[in-house]
Amino acid sequence: MIVEYKMHRNINGEKITPSFIKDGGYFMIGDKLVGKTYGDGSYVPSTLVTLDESALVARITSLNLIDPKTDEELDADEIQNLVTSFLE
Repeated sequence: MIVEYKMHRNINGEKITPSFIKDGGYFMIGDKLVGKTYGDGSYVPSTLVTLDESALVARITSLNLIDPKTDEELDADEIQNLVTSFLE
């Protein structure tokens, strides 16, 4: 499942990735990140925002990402390819 989440704090006050995130830290907006949860029935808070493919495309589009090779903004096809790769 693809979710939007915020970092947690450990007992030392340091920011850490929540334990329910398998692979995260992507497409940050403000203090919210995108990540993948474990798909094995582990606990995932029901309050998280889940993102489907179209929501992920919209989020990435709003970031106005720049291709480091061309110094140009990613176009719709490049964003769709990025999302497809992320979802695999």
